[in-house]
Amino acid sequence: MIALKPVDESSYQAVLDLSVAEADKYFVAPNVRSLADAWLYRMNGDVFPYAIWADEQVVGFALIDIDEDIQQYMLWRFMIGQEFQGKGYGQAALKVVIDQARAHPVCNHLIVAYVKGNQKMARLLEKNGFVLDLEEERELVFRLETPGVKF
Repeated sequence: MIALKPVDESSYQAVLDLSVAEADKYFVAPNVRSLADAWLYRMNGDVFPYAIWADEQVVGFALIDIDEDIQQYMLWRFMIGQEFQGKGYGQAALKVVIDQARAHPVCNHLIVAYVKGNQKMARLLEKNGFVLDLEEERELVFRLETPGVKF
């Protein structure tokens, strides 16, 4: 069972200890950077760091940024630790993020940007119905409409 839970004292060190394979380091910011970004923007109340749990073990990290002004739910950072890759955790965690975006009372789309050349992320997003929205110099931005049940 995959769950996204806010990073807290029980998961903080485990999130910091996660890393990706050496070949993937160009594509994913270190989790310490992501936690620092979350801390920097904490007063805005729109950036949320999550540990990705598989049962009782932290296997990954997700940083969510919600911009209600433009009705946007953004998966800002997303990673599965190298020792946990290839086990379906990325797919399952992305499904949880999509479900959260669909349940958001204001947001109507989910975006994910990734560094060009990150074929793992490209395949994962395309498999889940994301479409290319914007091509930037270094990144590709993918979008998924999330017209879920609004409260």
